[in-house]
Amino acid sequence: MGKNRVVTKDISNQQAVEKVIKALQTGSLTFTQAQAMGLGVLPMGDYKGYAANWDIDLAVNQPLVQAEQLHILGVLDGRLEGHDLLTVTIPLGSVAGAPLSGDLTVPADEVWFINAVRMVTPADNGGSPAVNWHLSLWTDPAATPSAFGQPFHAAGINFTPGGGTQWDEFGIPATVWDATNKPMMLRLPGGTVITLTVINTGAVAIGAMACTLALFGSIGKPLVD
Repeated sequence: MGKNRVVTKDISNQQAVEKVIKALQTGSLTFTQAQAMGLGVLPMGDYKGYAANWDIDLAVNQPLVQAEQLHILGVLDGRLEGHDLLTVTIPLGSVAGAPLSGDLTVPADEVWFINAVRMVTPADNGGSPAVNWHLSLWTDPAATPSAFGQPFHAAGINFTPGGGTQWDEFGIPATVWDATNKPMMLRLPGGTVITLTVINTGAVAIGAMACTLALFGSIGKPLVD
């Protein structure tokens, strides 16, 4: 007769460590709880004289954001409608106060670095266009927040009656030219939505008025989710 073989069902230390790692990744286990179990190695560091967990986001991911800019994989210069150029047209007969909008979305597998956003409005044609742009990354703190995200300008830009061009720039010298500019490149991860809002602030439009938004910068190499 065959012998009964005893099967060991103990969980190995390696298996235990793997379970702890999965629990940490899903958030069902805290670092403090994992440390109390005494399994594996959890890197520690000193923070202002106290022991602290080693933060991979701060130590690895955030520096990679800088490295993303060093890999220019494409050019953004407002040359392609629906990609880095957006046109929103106030139609013939549009009444005053009628809002319009259009948007561009950063592809899921890309990261964009923007050094300038340009908005152009045409001359008045019965109506008078005012424009602004919003970013989905920015939470709008207004009492009645915009569904598109916080607008870059507090109020729409209106170049009545002759039309005009508005440059919003990002980079080290940008604030020298305008206080509303920002001193760092604008990083847009995949899925970010840029919305151009247009409103006719004048009388009924007697002709169509095309307003545009163009993005200038480069496509980087995504290294951080």
